[in-house]
Amino acid sequence: MASVGDNPISGAEHDLLKRSVGAANIAGGIRDVDASGGYVVGVFGPWGSGKTSIVNMIGEALRAEPALPVIEFNPWMFSGTDELVQTFFRELAAQMRLKGPKVAAIAESVNTYADLLSPVEALPVVGAWFNRFRGATKVIAEYQEKRKGSIADQRHKLAVELAKLDRPIVVVIDDIDRLESTEIRDIFKLVRLTASFPNLVYVLALDRVRVEAALGQSGFDGRAYLEKIIQLGIDVPSVPNSVLLRLLGESLQEAVSDLGVLERFDEEAWPDILMEIVRPLITNMRDIARYCAAVRATSRTLGSQVEFVDVLALEAIRVFLPDVFQSVVAGRDGLTTTSSASFNPRYENPRLKEQVDAVVAGGAKKPEVVKALIERIFPAARRHIGSNNYDSSWQSGWLRGRRVAHPDVFALYLEQVSNDGMRAFGNAEAAFALLDDERALDALLRSCEISELEDVVSALEAFETEFPVDAVVPASRVLLNLLPDMPERPRGIMTLVDARLVVVRVVLRLLRRLETPDEVMDAANSILPEVPHFASRFELITIVGYREGAGHRLVSETDAKVLEKQFHEQLAAAPSSRLANEKGLLRLLYSPKFFGDDADVVHVDPKDIPLCRALLLDAQSIVRSQQVDRRSVQKSVRMNWDVLVEVLGGEPAVKEAVDALRSTADDELNSAIELADKYLSGWRPSEWGDD
Repeated sequence: MASVGDNPISGAEHDLLKRSVGAANIAGGIRDVDASGGYVVGVFGPWGSGKTSIVNMIGEALRAEPALPVIEFNPWMFSGTDELVQTFFRELAAQMRLKGPKVAAIAESVNTYADLLSPVEALPVVGAWFNRFRGATKVIAEYQEKRKGSIADQRHKLAVELAKLDRPIVVVIDDIDRLESTEIRDIFKLVRLTASFPNLVYVLALDRVRVEAALGQSGFDGRAYLEKIIQLGIDVPSVPNSVLLRLLGESLQEAVSDLGVLERFDEEAWPDILMEIVRPLITNMRDIARYCAAVRATSRTLGSQVEFVDVLALEAIRVFLPDVFQSVVAGRDGLTTTSSASFNPRYENPRLKEQVDAVVAGGAKKPEVVKALIERIFPAARRHIGSNNYDSSWQSGWLRGRRVAHPDVFALYLEQVSNDGMRAFGNAEAAFALLDDERALDALLRSCEISELEDVVSALEAFETEFPVDAVVPASRVLLNLLPDMPERPRGIMTLVDARLVVVRVVLRLLRRLETPDEVMDAANSILPEVPHFASRFELITIVGYREGAGHRLVSETDAKVLEKQFHEQLAAAPSSRLANEKGLLRLLYSPKFFGDDADVVHVDPKDIPLCRALLLDAQSIVRSQQVDRRSVQKSVRMNWDVLVEVLGGEPAVKEAVDALRSTADDELNSAIELADKYLSGWRPSEWGDD
């Protein structure tokens, strides 16, 4: 089909609304009217209803044999009543010369009449003199008196000439309702003054409400004034709902068919979005054209990064309810913030509800549309309008579906630039597709920016319900081998999740896809030999085991003990040069205690400089504290002293190790040695975190 544009159609061949028959009937009525005293036809309809298209089809029908001369007058090319009348008759004369010999013969009379109607100051010589001595001499008065007589004579001659025509001249004036109010009144003065000319038929296209209001500003009854001038009024027929829906669908399809957005199109959600949000805001073909143009422009940038149904809903709000859209932008937190699992309104930030209330208030003229927007597009905000409650467990599904209900997806729609969260999710989406391909998955994750790697792995959680069983072993290997290379980020005082925990959570969700403890044990036995780092092995064994507060009991208790014993033996047998390169070394050496085993910790020789250096550095940790009445966060360095002492075999061994390290110390190690010296001197930090 031809695309629906904002421009009117030029003829019946482009008529998608089946209005050409009605236009032809109107043209037939114009042919039949008695135009001996002039005639005025009005085509009424609001902006965008298709008035111009109907007028164009009327003109097309009138030009068919036997053709009537049709003259189009553009009311935008004048300023002021005098210039309007003069311009009208000059344009009439110019176009009449092109309408055949009989009509052209009258053109000179029309042109003469236009000259006589020109303002005095517009005439050569006289105009210049008159401007200097305006109305100050008897000469000008006499000239104007003679001119009045000439105008009356010429008007009579013109009327006689027009009466001789065997067919009327049709004058079309469109876009009247787009003029300023004073200009609208001037147009109707022109029509009133000239409509009585014989064989002159006006076809006026206008928004009745707008024109009546403009005419009423002069103290007249606008409707009565209009009815006195227009002899035949025709209302533009409304577009049938079924036709409008069909054309909307066809136009949207054509607008985005080459953009790939339909790859992410929720067909089940679309009927509700269409009938509750989009359709109530579209009333005519111009609305369809504006809407489709906006959807295409936005989709060109977003592509399939955002669920297309959500884009369709939000673009309808943006185009037709701009004030509501601004409140949606301002209220993004209120619209996308989920409730806590144990939701209690008394403990919720009141700002969130205030933002949603502002969106509802902004849509007072279309309350059902705004309610549907919240219900269908921003379910997290439903609780603020007395509907369902959605907690954070819904977020992963919204992210996976690229729904704007998720704050990162909504930010992408608004900013049309991929933010950190969406970039990470895009990489996670690609990684999910490769979960069962160990080599490809490893290559993809290692190609990510190292600073974004933690976010990419974390975003994999959104797909946990779809993790394939075949991916458990290869994906777990890749993630556990990636763990030592993931950088530690600066953490806030309230941050509970670090890079280690991010990997642990995803591996746990992978292992949970297996149905029995034996299957998990088989997977663990396949994973561990391919994971060289002890720290990563320790995480896997901890996940499946029974350690209090960390284990998830995915294998039998007997099998868990087997895995822990093997790990302890391997750790104890490992050369110190290998252990020195392990992350979380102190924790690893203390692991038998973590497992609840009766075995002793793995002891370190205080004379082993490289290993003691790694151990002392790893024993340090940063403690963050914050006073009740302060916003600032204080940081202090502490040492896991008791564990360090046990691993080295007592405080004398610690002192021996520290003394041995002094001669090799650099700036990093010096800080650790100074702190160890404080502990060796008997200093201990208070329970409140101050020095």
